[in-house]
Amino acid sequence: MLTFRSIDSAVLTGSASSIAVPTLLALALWVGLGWFNALPEAQFFPYALPYVTWYVLAALLAAVALKLISRPVISFAQACSLVALLAPVLVVAQFVIDRWVPARWTDAALGAVALYAAIYCLRGLRSITGSLHLIGTAGGIAVAVLAVWLGNVLYVDPTLWSSGEDVEEEPASDWNADEPVLFEQAARIDESVAQLVRPAGEAPVGFFVGFAGFGDQKVFAEEIKFAADRFAERYHTGQRTLLLINDRRSLDEQPLASATALSYALKGVASRMELDRDILFLALSSHGSDEPLLSVTNGSLPLRQLSGELLAEALRDSGIKWKVIVISACHAGAFIEPLKDEHTILLTAAAADRSSFGCADDRDLTYFGEAFYREALPGASSLRDAFDKTKTLIAEREKEEGVEASLPQAYFGEQMLKQLAVMTEEGT
Repeated sequence: MLTFRSIDSAVLTGSASSIAVPTLLALALWVGLGWFNALPEAQFFPYALPYVTWYVLAALLAAVALKLISRPVISFAQACSLVALLAPVLVVAQFVIDRWVPARWTDAALGAVALYAAIYCLRGLRSITGSLHLIGTAGGIAVAVLAVWLGNVLYVDPTLWSSGEDVEEEPASDWNADEPVLFEQAARIDESVAQLVRPAGEAPVGFFVGFAGFGDQKVFAEEIKFAADRFAERYHTGQRTLLLINDRRSLDEQPLASATALSYALKGVASRMELDRDILFLALSSHGSDEPLLSVTNGSLPLRQLSGELLAEALRDSGIKWKVIVISACHAGAFIEPLKDEHTILLTAAAADRSSFGCADDRDLTYFGEAFYREALPGASSLRDAFDKTKTLIAEREKEEGVEASLPQAYFGEQMLKQLAVMTEEGT
């Protein structure tokens, strides 16, 4: 039936073997093809196992839809058998699309797979009942598509293998260690603040604070570290850099990122600044939403999400006047309204109602990070020039890949532009 040949209806009786065998085959293909894709240094990523159950649930819901909507009625076991027999094909198709289909053809390829699945279901239901089940098939496909879409929105990533450079040694989960780790953060931030060196003199200087919020994917930690290097090269902040990093690979490399830690760190940095003239460069990278909100996670640690209100409050309480804030996240433009003033420059990866791209765990930088930090900033004549180049680079890439434009947004406070010019003119 998978090749659209005629079959005996007795095959789809809903027996235990007709459900279990293709299900186990699909799981074996999922594991095996994932391993192949992560060669030559494939490492198993056990923390993704719970995400696999999301797609098992999607398959069960599709079977429920087929059972409830189809007329004449079929049994739930028959519906499960029908879905299970299709699962290995879908796993292979996804592997082929991810590995060999160009990005601009991805949507067309996925559409072709959905069409194949619809024809398969129509033929399967007809084999069972002798009738054409258009509505039942449409319902089952719709449930499956909705589940996959919702999984993407919720960042459900069932990748079971990563290359050696993607995942280093995974720390064992230790609930007893979580509380001490949180209480250590103030001391660790104090230690980092104590290492900040402000040169003598009246000229304004820059201080850099980086915030990587989402610890379950390394791309955000790597992006903030890269941003720190770029700002150090451009604005000489190397001796005045403080990083707050959530990264599943380590709880010890840097102080952890949280709303409370950021507020505390900003106050510490402010104590080392000349607040009437020094400039804070604040870079944040994470998943985001249009509330505005940045996702803050680090394993089992209980961390608050970073909202626009909390970020504005942290900056206000620190007393820092001059600010350049770069936010790399979906819907980052939503942060502009609560943060903007004449003493602030804001650069964001996407409009308030748009997603940004490139936050996969096998990447070191997001699309925005590549365009802004790697490509545009080093050779730009100004921050405005760097942002304009970034918008052009991202627009070209998104058009080529056929995705909805992220539309990076910016706000340039006039007083901040003048203060930044003073700092760069004096060569600090």
